[in-house]
Amino acid sequence: MGLTSLAVDKRRIGERDRGRVLLVMNGALGELCRRALEEVDIYVASASCGMAAIVSLQRERPHIVVAANDLTDLKAAELTRALARLQEGLPLIFVGTDEATLERRGGALALGAFDYFSLPAELSLFVARVRQLAQIQLTIDKLRAEADKDYLTGLANRRRFRVALGHEVERWRRYGIPCSLLLLDIDHLKTINDTHGHSGGDVVIRHVARTLKDFSRDNDTAARLGGEEFALLLAGTGDEKAWIVAERLRNAIASVAIEKVGAATVSVGVASCPAHAQSERELYAAADGALYRAKNAGRNRVCLAEKAAARDAKAHG
Repeated sequence: MGLTSLAVDKRRIGERDRGRVLLVMNGALGELCRRALEEVDIYVASASCGMAAIVSLQRERPHIVVAANDLTDLKAAELTRALARLQEGLPLIFVGTDEATLERRGGALALGAFDYFSLPAELSLFVARVRQLAQIQLTIDKLRAEADKDYLTGLANRRRFRVALGHEVERWRRYGIPCSLLLLDIDHLKTINDTHGHSGGDVVIRHVARTLKDFSRDNDTAARLGGEEFALLLAGTGDEKAWIVAERLRNAIASVAIEKVGAATVSVGVASCPAHAQSERELYAAADGALYRAKNAGRNRVCLAEKAAARDAKAHG
């Protein structure tokens, strides 16, 4: 169930505008697809089997999944259902060496796939179809980004954050992949606004947003939830690593002297699934509770949520 990827976690900015394909196959067929797609400037990542593809889905965020029609660990119907649950509207194409009869192509469509191609006989047609779907998905990405963007910072807005949070918790529930949530408040933003005007407050808000972007990988979600409230959703990250990220983030924000304002600080609450919560509501509440403790303890600090057992003991103590 090994997974290989041709990308590093932080892709170059230019690569984000390329079509992205996740290949789910091994051997000569996979190499044929990879070479053909890379020749037309499609970014390609590879998973050796269906379960590896599901695990890597959030990290790679592909526009299209191309899978062999003879996977051994997951049946075609199981893969189709799993992909639909995790990324709505994600096109799936099956490929194989068997002839692309009407019956075989119709069977792929009946499962919910976009098509079936026989390779190498239909290689040029396959590449043309992938390029077409990639362009459509890139356009959809841009439209969604505009609709889900905070106007002041360019970060995700609350609606987009809620969707991402649901997807991450669902990934843990089905596949055991952890996630962590950082909730941040800018300390004393009202005082900054009163002293320097709202333009001064906006400068601080943008500074925090830029720092969040710097700390965010492609598969994470950095969001402004409103006013002085921000969130960073870390995919595939447990509580210990999340706390380290939060401390580094807090230090990075506080270390910059902002013109006419000076240093700005944030308070951060950290919670992880499943360490502190097992649902979207519980994860948000746990991080919010940790943020409340950070603010009450003097601000400009990070607090980690309490484990569920410790919370229960206090509640019944």
